[in-house]
Amino acid sequence: METKSRYEVISNLEEQKRSLVRERDNLTDSIKDKERDVKNLVRVKEDIAKQKVDFDMKQGDALQKLAREKSDFNFRIANTEDEYDRKIVDAKEDLEYFKSQVENKKKTVNELIKGVDESLERFGKLQTK
Repeated sequence: METKSRYEVISNLEEQKRSLVRERDNLTDSIKDKERDVKNLVRVKEDIAKQKVDFDMKQGDALQKLAREKSDFNFRIANTEDEYDRKIVDAKEDLEYFKSQVENKKKTVNELIKGVDESLERFGKLQTK
């Protein structure tokens, strides 16, 4: 066994004391570090709650936007349907009018055909003379 001198024993004891003082002082810092960790965890949890609210707001905005787009689309489609309903009514009226005029137009065309035939016949007689 090795014997230590008094100086070495005192030096070792002082070193132990310094080490213990550092450890004791670090305990206060460790408490502060752990308190800071707890604060950070609480903040993260609060941020999560804020993110939920933010997401809900964004989702609500998106739903409102989609509802507006659907409403605008339905309005445009309704206007288009009304427009085509009017066009259909007009087209049916034109068809009825055309049907009522067909006989008159046939008579007129037949008269014109007769006139062209007579002109051709006269022209043919002039050629033979």
